[in-house]
Amino acid sequence: MNKAYGLLLFALLWGCSEQTADVSESCSTGPEFSTYCGFQNPEDLALTPDGRYLIVSEFGGMSPLSEMTPGVLSLFDLEREVKRPLPIAIKDKAWGRPSCDRSESQVLNPHGIDIVQRDDGLWQLAVVSHLPHESVEFFELSEAEPWRLYWRGCVESAPYYFNDVALTSAGEVYATHMFDRDTSMASVLWYVLSGANSGQVVHWQPAVGFTELPFTAGSFPNGIAYHAPTQRLVVNYNTGDKTVLFDLRSEKALASYEHNSPDNVVIRDGAVWVANHDHAALKTLACSGQANCPLPFSINKLSIDNLSLLTSFPFNSDEFGVGTVGLAVGNSLWIGSYHADRLGRAALK
Repeated sequence: MNKAYGLLLFALLWGCSEQTADVSESCSTGPEFSTYCGFQNPEDLALTPDGRYLIVSEFGGMSPLSEMTPGVLSLFDLEREVKRPLPIAIKDKAWGRPSCDRSESQVLNPHGIDIVQRDDGLWQLAVVSHLPHESVEFFELSEAEPWRLYWRGCVESAPYYFNDVALTSAGEVYATHMFDRDTSMASVLWYVLSGANSGQVVHWQPAVGFTELPFTAGSFPNGIAYHAPTQRLVVNYNTGDKTVLFDLRSEKALASYEHNSPDNVVIRDGAVWVANHDHAALKTLACSGQANCPLPFSINKLSIDNLSLLTSFPFNSDEFGVGTVGLAVGNSLWIGSYHADRLGRAALK
């Protein structure tokens, strides 16, 4: 990312995040997307174990890039193609730190999410939340009809500022620490312009707590995914313009894929799926006065072995905000956005 690009990108995204008007008259099917309205910034997606629903993280923004507001977790019924509420109840606090608590009335500002089946057979959902405090929230995913969540504990993330999270079957967490929580806008711009390391991956274990992984240090760590069979991590560096494959046993980088501004990453069907922003910074001016930020992006399918490019799905549509995640389900690619009032569905060709 060049300096002019970085400066304009963050300055303009700051303004873009504050807009509320709609970019199009209705949700409709176009040449690239079918769109489904009624969402607040569906920044990250995860598939329920039965493959029938998407869990949607409806993002409320993050400081200092935008004002932080409450968000929600919701369900999207893939068969009926409708949004449904995702009920949450408090259960016994068995996961996370004993000191970390939550009441039913407390708000969430969900960001990155991940689902895994634990060694005890239960399904666990981890959610990075920026409100009412910085934390990773743990939920048990209950196989009701539809699915519902039971809160089972949390981990306060201080002094870290997390973006995304990856779970292991043992209930351990790998999370991307973007930059310090009290970082000013000027400091964020410095990281963008200089490409200097701003954060790293942090590993949380129930019996140990947080451990920093200095070999993962980079510029704005963003999306993260854990590949259990090989004990590898895939980490996106948003202002570093690269996706890196790490071996956790040797603590070495095995491969890198360079592409502009990678956001979220999903490991699915034996491949790595990365959302990249493919637009010039001045194009973000088009966000003014719109609920969606319709800018070019791509979902890139990479090899799990060496991050070589297998297939690229580029998008440039007025019907959808810039994509942050691509989740392949059957013959469809479901796409979320950090700045949109809708989900997008594209055909996998």
